[in-house]
Amino acid sequence: MFDGLLKDQIRGDPEIAGMLGTYNGFPAFFFQKSPNDKDRDWGESQYPRVDYNIDMRYDPERKAAGTLIINVLCTSESAVMPEDIERRLVSLINGAFYTDRQRATVCAVWNRSDAFGYQASTDVTKNTAPEIIGVTLTFDVLQFPEQMTIDPDPIQGLNQWTQRNFPGMALIGYGEIPPIWKPTDAKPAIYWRFESTSANDRQTYAVNWYTGQFAAHVIADTIKERNGWTKAIAEQIQIDGEIVLPDGSPMFAKQIAIRHNSDPLRDGQLLLTGQYGVQAQRRKEYAELLLTRSTLSQGSILQLEATHGSENRK
Repeated sequence: MFDGLLKDQIRGDPEIAGMLGTYNGFPAFFFQKSPNDKDRDWGESQYPRVDYNIDMRYDPERKAAGTLIINVLCTSESAVMPEDIERRLVSLINGAFYTDRQRATVCAVWNRSDAFGYQASTDVTKNTAPEIIGVTLTFDVLQFPEQMTIDPDPIQGLNQWTQRNFPGMALIGYGEIPPIWKPTDAKPAIYWRFESTSANDRQTYAVNWYTGQFAAHVIADTIKERNGWTKAIAEQIQIDGEIVLPDGSPMFAKQIAIRHNSDPLRDGQLLLTGQYGVQAQRRKEYAELLLTRSTLSQGSILQLEATHGSENRK
């Protein structure tokens, strides 16, 4: 799960380990609440310390979304200040993707930081304890669920097309990516998302046609590289004119829109409108009727059609 991967990432970072106090031999990074200050498992120093909480909520499109809140606590006597720990935490977490064993992937995006401070309680001798100072970091958490459906599957076709034409890109929700990973300019990532689909009035003998809209989230380290990859993908789709789906059928590219001002994580910068066909499934009795037309007289055909029609109306 996300919380376990996050804890492993932060506790395993040598720079963070050198800034925080220790508890039971590990850096003082805790889920929800820190242990009591008098706990025997504390090391020589109880500060700085960090606690975090994850608040997830239902999202109709992403399945789940939420907020990661991290509190950094130091004292006025600490050798490391909250701002130093904050910078390292943002550097590690912002834009990182976390994928568990069930292939559920989330990404954390830094939203804001708020400093705070308060005076700790005094003891019986009226000696004032060191002042507690800190900062609260808020990250938005976005889920990237797998988008594959049933054949003919446009999302799977788009991922396979991307894999063939842009082998240097990581495919979120389709290919294998490390448990904790960040896209870079040298190794960008793409996430194809099914936005909507609708049936139209185009029908052929064996195929019903649908129009789908698909968003591509192109993620890299810099804006320049994101824009460059987005433009290259759009141009290649335009050149090919179609995407071959897993069952061998084509999805025709009807319209391509690039939205450079869109958020690459929330919205996606490329919007593809494609038209693809689904094989029509005729009713068994109607198929039998077609097969027997050549051997029946005109009167028999009309009688058979009337019989099937009355049965279907029951």
